[in-house]
Amino acid sequence: MEWANQFYSKMFSWAESETTGIFNDLREDLVDKLEVYVDQPIEHILELGAGSGQFAVAAAKRGYKVTVIELVPKAINLMKKLASEHGVENNLHIIEGNFYKVDVQGPFDVVCYWDGFGIGSDEDQQRLLNRVSQWLKSDGMALIDIYTPWYWAKVAGEEMKLGHIARRYNFDPVGCKMVDTWWHKNEPESKVTQYLRCYSPADLNLLLKESDLHLDKIQVGGEMDYESREFIPETILERAMSYLAKLVKP
Repeated sequence: MEWANQFYSKMFSWAESETTGIFNDLREDLVDKLEVYVDQPIEHILELGAGSGQFAVAAAKRGYKVTVIELVPKAINLMKKLASEHGVENNLHIIEGNFYKVDVQGPFDVVCYWDGFGIGSDEDQQRLLNRVSQWLKSDGMALIDIYTPWYWAKVAGEEMKLGHIARRYNFDPVGCKMVDTWWHKNEPESKVTQYLRCYSPADLNLLLKESDLHLDKIQVGGEMDYESREFIPETILERAMSYLAKLVKP
C-alpha cells in the first residue's frame, strides 16, 4: 500500500493541470444510486477515499451529514473549495488520513466506497471490511464498487491520453490485480502506478466469511469500448469493469 499516497497525489495534480473543471461537477448520479438502495431513513454517511468531494458535496447538498476520510492533501483542498462554493461546509466533516488507521466516531447509516476498493492484500480488505462493520449501525449498509478480474485482464495494454498525461492498463494474473500506470509524456521517469485487487462476486463472498457483513445484491457496471473510445454505462456482468456491491449488517 506504500504506493497509494504518491500515486493519488500525482493523479490529482496532473488531472487538474491538464483539464478544465474536471473536479467541479457534483456526482448527483451516485447520490441517486444510494437513494435507490436505502430502505429506511438515513442521516449520516461515511465516504472512504472521497477524492475531490464530488459525491460528498452532492450528498451534503441534499441534507445528509457526511463524514469523509481522504488521504491526499491536494484532494482535500479541492474538496474544501467545492464545499465552500456550494455552501455545505456545516454538513461535511473531513478527516485527513489512512482509512485503515484513523479513528472515526460513528455509527453511520451508510458507508460508501466508490471506485477504489482493493488496495493491498486480501487480509487488508478483510481488515477494512471489519472496520466498515464497526462503523455501521445495526441494519446499516455499505455500497462498494468492486473491480472484476475478467475485464481488466481483457484490456491489459490499453492506453489513454489526458493532455500531456499518458495512462496504461495492465493486469497481474497471479495477484489478480488491475495495474494502472500514469506518467507525464515529457517525463517518462515520472511514472506512478496503482494496484487494485479484483474480485468476482464468488470471491467477494469468500472474503466476507471473516466479516459479519452480508452481500445483499449487486448492480452491474459498464464497460469501455476502446475502438470508439466511448463508455457504455450498462452491460452484462461478464463484460463489466466493475459492479456495485450492497453489503448489509444484521
